[in-house]
Amino acid sequence: MNRLDLINYLAKCNDARFYLEIGVDKGSVFNNVNITYKVGVDPDKKSHATVYSTSDNFFLTNKQYFDIIFIDGLHFSDQVYRDIENSLNFLNPNGFIVCHDLLPHNEIIQRVPRETNEWTGDCWKAWVKLRRSRSDLSMCVVDTDYGCGIIKFGSQHIICVKDTDLIYGNFTKHKHEWMNIISVEELVLLCQNKN
Repeated sequence: MNRLDLINYLAKCNDARFYLEIGVDKGSVFNNVNITYKVGVDPDKKSHATVYSTSDNFFLTNKQYFDIIFIDGLHFSDQVYRDIENSLNFLNPNGFIVCHDLLPHNEIIQRVPRETNEWTGDCWKAWVKLRRSRSDLSMCVVDTDYGCGIIKFGSQHIICVKDTDLIYGNFTKHKHEWMNIISVEELVLLCQNKN
């Protein structure tokens, strides 16, 4: 299951009708999501976006609520954190936010600024910051396609992690606890139990 499969699976489980994608690029995900009403935001005029804007500017004027929001834009932790917080303001009560690139498999691909073709950025740091501050969310990372995080409204235990702890060595030691990693099979069970 890759990120597109996961989004389409959640869309089917949730009868999703409204989709937002942050960071459209060539449209490999956006063009293949099985949801009728889609908004794609990307500042690059060569992308397959429907709105050419930064995500910050888009959220300043947006009034639409969405069932699924996919965040795969600028892979800097501060921007990912803002994208998630802004998305939560426009997420329908039973909706999902999906975040890509949360499980870098080595140190170099998560460095900011980018040094390699294969790159996740330090998105994982934004995830940890939310897990230590938002008890009103339910967050897990599916162990597939560089880590696909799923956020919905719910509840979770707060984790205790300082900013100074947010280094890759600690991530590798604590990633199962910090990220709340689940398998694809566990995701399927969660969706089946919801219905």
